[in-house]
Amino acid sequence: MKKKIKILEEKTISIYLDKIEKLNTILEKEKISYTNLLVVTHSNLWQLYKDKFKTITDKVVFIPQGEKTKSIKYLLFLYKEFLRNKLDRRSLVLTFGGGVVGDIVGFAAGTFMRGIDYVQIPTTLLAMVDSSIGGKTAVNLQEGKNLVGIFYQPRLTLCDLDVLKTLNEKEILNGFGEILKYALINKRIYDILENCDKHKIINVPFKENNYTRKLILECISTKLDIVKQDEKEKKQIREKLNLGHTIAHAIESTTKYKTYTHGEAVIIGLIVESFLAETVKVLPKSQLTKILSLIKKFVNLDICKNFLNLDDKQLINKIKLDKKTYQQKIFRFALPLKIGNVKVIEEIQEEKILHSLKRAKMWIKTELS
Repeated sequence: MKKKIKILEEKTISIYLDKIEKLNTILEKEKISYTNLLVVTHSNLWQLYKDKFKTITDKVVFIPQGEKTKSIKYLLFLYKEFLRNKLDRRSLVLTFGGGVVGDIVGFAAGTFMRGIDYVQIPTTLLAMVDSSIGGKTAVNLQEGKNLVGIFYQPRLTLCDLDVLKTLNEKEILNGFGEILKYALINKRIYDILENCDKHKIINVPFKENNYTRKLILECISTKLDIVKQDEKEKKQIREKLNLGHTIAHAIESTTKYKTYTHGEAVIIGLIVESFLAETVKVLPKSQLTKILSLIKKFVNLDICKNFLNLDDKQLINKIKLDKKTYQQKIFRFALPLKIGNVKVIEEIQEEKILHSLKRAKMWIKTELS
């Protein structure tokens, strides 16, 4: 005998562009109740913004900054802190920070007592436009980035643009790497960038204006539109969001996460993978030229100097550990077919990747000379 039952889990994902001080009202509006409330953040962020939480909670746990925190060590630390703060299955965790905080706390919340609710409150441009959206949570292993994780959606994401005003230019550029990725996925974002001045977006302090609000909302909408079609990356639809990331993760891992921010690595990844798309003849040369022109408009290519010295074979070995690669020999990349159209291309030959790395390095050297 055999019986099949299809289990469907309905999810509604709410994204707010609003002030943190309004969180209690938002939680009531969303009918989110809880027995206990805990914030996980960095100590310096808490000192800057704790007044925003004074009517919400004073329970807080601090974790260190940096990619090194996305580890099994700090995952165990969070479980113990959840227990120490008497969290139960009806408790709520607030992640207040950038992508690192969101990734590890989301993973901890998703696995503690088989899953408790959490709310993302991103404090970086990168987290607002990308990592706080879509429910990917993970920690790193020594062998590679995000190798242990789950898909676990936050109950809501609250973006308070006020917190972006303390970002330096490097952090704004970090988020801009993901915005450039979205510009290749969604032509509306490309058109916004193509038709505006760099300094209306990349500014210190960060300016909330029509361009930046529209960009953030378009990036969020683009990601959610893809996620709703393929939440757990089973249909090759969500894999489009990995554009630029296969090379980026290899660069980050090779340099032990010390040389580049994630967004900087993504920018280099976009350059290399655009050359790869043209090398395997899925991207016309005219479109490659437009992509490189857009990147040059917003990015000082001095950030690529260290990349020029990285060993290509070592990068290939890291790519073999990428989640899209099968049996460490079937290379798969999300590549642009044109601006506004990205597709996963399978069985790319290793020599094509090596050739594209060399082409990208040659182009960067020429632009820097």
